[in-house]
Amino acid sequence: MKKICCLFLLVHVVSVGNAQYKVKFILKEQTFIHHDSIYVTGNFRNWDSVANNNYLLQPAASKTKQLTVTVNAGPLRYKFQRGSWLKVEKTFYGLEVNDRVVNINRDTTLTDSVSAWRDEIKLDKWVGLGVEKTDTGRMVLLFGLANMYAFVSEYYNADSALYYAQSALNIIQKIKTSDEYRASSPPGHSLQLMTMRVQETMLGIFHSLGNYPKSLELGLENLSLAERENLMPFRLASMIDIAQDYLAMKDYQTALKYCNQSELLLNNWQAGNSHFNYIHRDIYYYSATAFLKLHQLDSALYFEKKGSSIDSIIGDLAFDYLLFADIYSALGNIDSAFKYYRLSIPSAGSVNATHLIVRANAGIAGLFKNQGKTDSALHYATVAFKYLESHKANIQAWGESSNNYMADLSPVIAELYKDKNQLDSAYKYLHLSVTLKDSLYNVDKIRQFQTFAFNETTRRQQLAEKSREAEQEYQTKIKQDVFITILLAVLAVASILYRSNKQKQKANMLLRTQKNEIEKTLGELKATQTQLIQSEKMASLGELTAGIAHEIQNPLNFVNNFSEVSNELIDEMKAELASGNYEEAVSIADDVKQNLEKINQHGKRADAIVKGMLQHSRKSTGHKEPTDINALAAEYLRLSYHGLRAKDKSFNAEIKTDFDESIEKINIIPQEMGRVLLNLLNNAFYATSERQKAGGEGFGPVVSVSTKLSGDKVDIRVADNGAGIPQKIVNKIFQPFFTTKPTGEGTGLGLSLSYDIIKAHGGEIKVETNEGVGTEFIVTLPIR
Repeated sequence: MKKICCLFLLVHVVSVGNAQYKVKFILKEQTFIHHDSIYVTGNFRNWDSVANNNYLLQPAASKTKQLTVTVNAGPLRYKFQRGSWLKVEKTFYGLEVNDRVVNINRDTTLTDSVSAWRDEIKLDKWVGLGVEKTDTGRMVLLFGLANMYAFVSEYYNADSALYYAQSALNIIQKIKTSDEYRASSPPGHSLQLMTMRVQETMLGIFHSLGNYPKSLELGLENLSLAERENLMPFRLASMIDIAQDYLAMKDYQTALKYCNQSELLLNNWQAGNSHFNYIHRDIYYYSATAFLKLHQLDSALYFEKKGSSIDSIIGDLAFDYLLFADIYSALGNIDSAFKYYRLSIPSAGSVNATHLIVRANAGIAGLFKNQGKTDSALHYATVAFKYLESHKANIQAWGESSNNYMADLSPVIAELYKDKNQLDSAYKYLHLSVTLKDSLYNVDKIRQFQTFAFNETTRRQQLAEKSREAEQEYQTKIKQDVFITILLAVLAVASILYRSNKQKQKANMLLRTQKNEIEKTLGELKATQTQLIQSEKMASLGELTAGIAHEIQNPLNFVNNFSEVSNELIDEMKAELASGNYEEAVSIADDVKQNLEKINQHGKRADAIVKGMLQHSRKSTGHKEPTDINALAAEYLRLSYHGLRAKDKSFNAEIKTDFDESIEKINIIPQEMGRVLLNLLNNAFYATSERQKAGGEGFGPVVSVSTKLSGDKVDIRVADNGAGIPQKIVNKIFQPFFTTKPTGEGTGLGLSLSYDIIKAHGGEIKVETNEGVGTEFIVTLPIR
């Protein structure tokens, strides 16, 4: 596992004139063992490490120590030590503390703390374990010891690291059973973080020991825990750890899968956030490594260039140089490969990354071997092998398995000795390779690895199944809510109809037949509403129902009103007959007859509305056939004009036609398109008739019909010189039941029906109108 190193670039000290300022150092010693003699050193005293009392910090308030010195203006670099570089400050986990750098341009106070000293890193924590009373404090100390033994080469001890890490986990499990843990909100969130950190340390140790199945097991546990706790940084870190295990086990496709998933996850979570650049670098680095092993070299080079373009620290440069060298070597670009291998060696040395020096020397050996330079190849290969033998702790402190490197390098050396005919040496290294590979990739480990991978696949399938079930439950709930809403609406409508029915029962027997007919009409209306929904002829059921109710309400009101008046008139007529006033009785009977005629008239009006609605919703069963559109338009023009003349003998209009004779027969349903033309022409004649009745002096009604071929479409225009359509209602004229005609003269379904027919033919209808001038409807139909 790759260890993140925090190293800063050295900067040149630039003096700023001869200005000097006072700097006050304040230090708090955050260790269990406290010391009287602590010195500050730095560039202001040429990094002298001797116990110079001029730089001895003195006791101060709040268990701190302090010292004031005069320094030159400019960059100040400093550290703390106890009279020797063997007693210099360290981080809590035993790593080097980078130089503190401050630019001095005025009197300054600097406050710092020390977590550990080089000569007492282990001792201080052991003392802490003896005096620390809280479980949390002991767990942190154990975790610190585990990290020190795992990742600091001078203290590296895998057994000790695992012992302290497991001890930390045991305390975590103990805390989880406490009342304090159960009462926390969210329960134990910070403790789950610590669990994942400890397990990440352990999986790093197992990876360095070549126990990849155990490393994978802990990585999968961390991933599952991070997903449950929704801890995105740990989720990403776990996926990268898992990808490294698959790379080590040479399952490069699965490693790529985890790299791709982590990149997608990171982009969705923190797109454009530079704080997480280091995660992007790792993802691209391991993706490039997997593509290199799969011999997909263009992809490998693409991802390595992408990763290396992100800002990095010195340690990352060594990794980038080495991977570039491996890729160029595989591409056969020998010069570039040599260049990057040689650049990587000093860069790796600057961060004490021995495993990278091993890889660089092994890579150079491979280049010489391919050139047939056996002696040079053997030299670099044996240099690499000696590094492996002498720096095992350093390599494993980086989370890498030295045995893995030996297993890959040994057969190369064996082959080189074979080429030199030194068979004993060749056999030695070949035997070593077989032994190491058996320990790393034996059947049991492969089986364990496959078992963990299978379990993870099963877990993800179960999660996906639970997600699908949750989605199904959600959809079911939505359907139930919709069903309940519809049911309530139906009940509400039923309740309204019931009350209406009770009111109508008050009518006399003479009107009951009319009432039954209306109830039957209402039943047909409900059936028609259902048919309209199923055929999707209307965009809104509510708007349709409102229109129907509005249209039917007027004739129903007339029926009810005239029936009540007739009932009263019959009572009056009986009274007149009883008093012998026959003339008045006859007069009342005439009034009753007129009322009954009105009732019949408005009943027919309701029946016309319902029939119009049924016509609007009825599905056509006709078939398209070649039709002469000019003849069809002329036929319905005559039909419409004579139909209006039959109602009003005094009406006359000028009819104009302009038919394009180049139009061949077009593919339409003639009956339905005839209905469209009849509706448009009836409206045109009606508009001119109404304007003439309004008394326009010198006005002469004019209706025109024209056709024109436009490419693969035909335009049909119906124009009139009526009063035009007001702009505020133009957008409503194609809505069902919208009409500008007086009550009894229109249902508002003609244009809506025409609109649906034209759309079904793949055409469109537009209207152009100018108030006081006239209106023109343009129907556009495809020829085929």
